[in-house]
Amino acid sequence: MKIEEILVAMEDLLEDAWNLPMSGGKRVVSTSELQDLITDLRASLPEEIRQSNEILAKRDRIIMQGREEAELTVQTARAKAEKLVSQEAIYREAQQQAQEIVAQAQKSAKEMKNATVEYCDNILARTVESLSKSSQAIEETRKSIRKQKQA
Repeated sequence: MKIEEILVAMEDLLEDAWNLPMSGGKRVVSTSELQDLITDLRASLPEEIRQSNEILAKRDRIIMQGREEAELTVQTARAKAEKLVSQEAIYREAQQQAQEIVAQAQKSAKEMKNATVEYCDNILARTVESLSKSSQAIEETRKSIRKQKQA
């Protein structure tokens, strides 16, 4: 079913429900029917929503991988620096190299994170646009249904 059809079915379910006496307009609705419609609605959501969730998970994995690689690089740099400690001149050189490696690793991790965030932001922006269009279509359908109801 299309999203519009599901929403119409949900409205019909509410309209056909019987009123509870002295409840201030509350109605009794079949929860199983409503649950079925909600399940159908979820299945009908645009693929972009599912993709955005996958992209967010992928982004998190990439960021984590970048952090792990940066940490490994830092550990490697520290290990190299410790080996070179035996002589003072070599020690100074090792410290400088370790700092350069750490700086490069941090720079690489930051670039990877920024690229991932930008990619995810672009995908989410497209998802928002798609959802906005879907929301507008739903609202137009509801207005059309209300007009038909009034006529």
